[in-house]
Amino acid sequence: MKAPICEVCLKTDDILCPADEKKLQEGVISELDVKIARLLYKLLGDADIEFKRAVEAGDLIVIMVGEGDVPLTIGKGGKNIKLLMRELGKRIRVIEGREIKGTDDVKKLATDLFYPASIFGVNIVYKPNGGQYYKVLVLQRDKNKLPEKPEVLENILTQITGKDSKIAFI
Repeated sequence: MKAPICEVCLKTDDILCPADEKKLQEGVISELDVKIARLLYKLLGDADIEFKRAVEAGDLIVIMVGEGDVPLTIGKGGKNIKLLMRELGKRIRVIEGREIKGTDDVKKLATDLFYPASIFGVNIVYKPNGGQYYKVLVLQRDKNKLPEKPEVLENILTQITGKDSKIAFI
């Protein structure tokens, strides 16, 4: 299993090696990343998956994994996710993590995150003061299909992309 912390740290509880401790102090990884990486390692062992990072907002945790690793992470009949939900006491969503190069990548992330609601498109909105943010367009008829409150999803998308994100219903 590929994770943001080394294999030795995956296998131990409570302590991190100096390199991973430094990553934690510098904010490269979070406490949540460490906790979930260890839980996934206990569940999946040396399975050929990549855990990228985890993001939390409200009672929802989004786990980002490598390309094609979602089914293995979820497990047969969702058994791995059920165990993680029981352990963490929060709802969990597993999506494919990707590098954000443009609005197409944001749309793919939003599509995975907002499922079963469908995404109409993603725009970059330029603010008068020079800043910018992503505006995710969701069809009005899908408003009730969102897996979480719009504010929580905006928060998660902002954490993942590193840019402010807003949801607009059209």
